[in-house]
Amino acid sequence: MAYEYLIGFRYLRSRKRHSLLSVITTISILGVAVGVMALSVVLSVVSGFEADFEKKILGNNSPLILFKMGGAMRDYKQLIPDIESVSGVKVASPFLYGEVLIHSESGRSAGIVVYGVDPEKVGLVTTLGEDMREGKLSDLSSSEGLPKIVLGKKLLEDQLYVFTEQNISLVSPTGELTPYGFGPKIRQFEVSGVFQSGMYEYDSKSGYISLSSAQSFFNREGEVSGIQIQVDRLDRARVVARDIQSKVGSSYYVRHWMELNEDLFKAFKLEKTTFFVVLTMIVLVASFNILGTLTLMVITRSKEIAVLRTMGASRKSIAKIFMFSGTAIGMIGTIIGLALGVVMCVLLRDVIQFPLNADVYQISTLPVKMQWHEFAFIGLCALLISFISTLYPALQASGLDPSEGIRYE
Repeated sequence: MAYEYLIGFRYLRSRKRHSLLSVITTISILGVAVGVMALSVVLSVVSGFEADFEKKILGNNSPLILFKMGGAMRDYKQLIPDIESVSGVKVASPFLYGEVLIHSESGRSAGIVVYGVDPEKVGLVTTLGEDMREGKLSDLSSSEGLPKIVLGKKLLEDQLYVFTEQNISLVSPTGELTPYGFGPKIRQFEVSGVFQSGMYEYDSKSGYISLSSAQSFFNREGEVSGIQIQVDRLDRARVVARDIQSKVGSSYYVRHWMELNEDLFKAFKLEKTTFFVVLTMIVLVASFNILGTLTLMVITRSKEIAVLRTMGASRKSIAKIFMFSGTAIGMIGTIIGLALGVVMCVLLRDVIQFPLNADVYQISTLPVKMQWHEFAFIGLCALLISFISTLYPALQASGLDPSEGIRYE
C-alpha cells in the first residue's frame, strides 16, 4: 500500500486525544448512509409504482395497435394474416370501440367506452381473460338470448348496482330512425361477466361485447377501429412495429403502448428526478460533515503534516492523504447506505407489506422494484459528492507551511 493511503487510513482510526474527531467521522459516515438509504428506498418505490402501472396498462392494452389513416378499417381480415406473419408477432386481434351511455334497471346511468372484441383472441393480446372475476370471455359469442356484455367491477358495484345475469341498456349517441322519428339507438344486453384489472379508469368506464354486436350496434358493419398486436418480446416492440409498418404500407400507422400513455410515464420520470434531487440534498449535507471532519483533521494534524513535509513528502502526497480519508468516509457510508437500502426494500416488499388505499393508488400494498443500475448510480453520485467535499481540506493541508506546523511544538 502506498504510504499516502496507509497514513490516510490511520488518520481515520480512533485515538484518545482525537476522540472528538472520531465522533464527527462516525456522524459523517452515518449521514451519508442515511441519505443513500433514503434515496435507494424512495426510487425503488417509485419504480415499483411505475412497473405496476405498466403491467396494468399492458394488461388492458396490447403493446402495439395498428390504425388506418383517415379512420375506419375495412380490410382487417386480409391484414391480420400479413401482420401475424411478421417475425416477433404472436397474435393480432381486431377491435371496435365507441362511447355510449349505459343504463341499469335500477335507474342508474353512466358514460362508458364499449369495446367490440374477438372473444377468442382478446385474451391473447391482453390479460382480460385473467382479470375475469365472474363469467368467461367466451360467453360473449353466445347466441342464446340477449347479446352479452362484460363490465368492470367498479362500474357495476359503485355506479350501476347491477349483478351478473341482469340486463342493462346501451344508448348510442349516433341514433337511429324509428316509427316515431329519429331517436337514440337503444339495445339491451345481458351482463355475463365481471372483470377487475386494478386500474380504476378501466374498471369504472369500460365494457366489452363481441365484435359482431359492436358493428351492428354502432352501424359499422365490416369495419373496425384498429388491430391490437401482441409481441413475443416487449423490449423488441419498436423493432416489430417498424417491420409491421413496412409490411402494411403508408396507409396505416402503428402506435406503441408507451406513446399512447406518454403523459403518465413522463410524470413518473419527473417524480423520479424530483425525488432524486431532493434526497440528494441529504447526501450533500452529509458531505459538509466530511468537509468539516477533514478541516478539523488538518488543524489537529498540522504537526504531523509538517513532519511529513520536512521528511520530503510533496504537496501532492499530502493532498492525497486527506482526499483518501474523505473518500473513504464517503465510501463506507455509501456501502452501509446501499446495504440498508436493499434490506429495507426487501422488508417492504416481502415482510412488512405496507397497506395502501386501493381506491386511490390502484394497488393494495406499497410496491417495490429494486433496479441495480439505479443503486449503482446512487452509489456513484454519493462517492462523487464525497470526493468533491475533500478538495478544499486537501488543498488546505497541502498548502501548510512546515515551519508554521511545528513553530509552537
